[in-house]
Parts: sequence; structure tokens; C-alpha cells
Amino acid sequence: MKIQSYSFGYIEIDGKSYRKDIKLIGERVVPDWWRSTGHRVELSDVEDLLDTDAEICIFGTGASGLMRVSEAVKSAFRNRGTKVLIEKTESACDTYNRLFQDGKKLIAGFHLTC
Repeated sequence: MKIQSYSFGYIEIDGKSYRKDIKLIGERVVPDWWRSTGHRVELSDVEDLLDTDAEICIFGTGASGLMRVSEAVKSAFRNRGTKVLIEKTESACDTYNRLFQDGKKLIAGFHLTC
């Protein structure tokens, strides 16, 4: 799966466009990702991501980096042996593409706006 483009409020993956936050689990896009507390990622928001054998979890925190990932989420992934990367969404998309091309087992959550 390749992220072809990202701009504020928009992401294109394998020729399909999305205008709401998304999660990527293996080769599957989970559209319309909404978190229980808006701009903060809590455990209940990522149960499906935690239920994988991914090597790396990437969070795109928005164009300005306003979304935050709770310490509980970071700890839960690390306790499972999954590395957590947190970057503004544009950088996170680049990181995702690079690591995907390198054959890494990835999961991700991307906030597309702020």
C-alpha cells in the first residue's frame, strides 16, 4: 500500500482518496477514524491496531501536530514489542512509505487536519 499524496484534510492511498482521519492495518484502510476525546489518542481508539503483530506503529498527528498520543497508548505498543513513531502527518506519510518499501510490518493512524 502506498500513500500517494497528503495535504491538509486529504490523503490518497493506492488511487483512493479520503477526507477524514484513517487507520492503516496491513493492507486495509479503516476510514473515518474518530477518537473518543478528539485530538487525543487513547487505548479505546486503537484496540484494532493493538490486535496485530506489527513491528512499527506510526501516528500522523496532523498538519500542525495538534493530535497527541497518550502515554498509555505508547506503553501498550512498546509492551507488545511494537516501536511507536509520532510525527506530523506529512512526515509520517513519508516515513510510512519508506518503511513499507523496506518490507516492515506497519500499522498507522493519520489525523488529516490540524
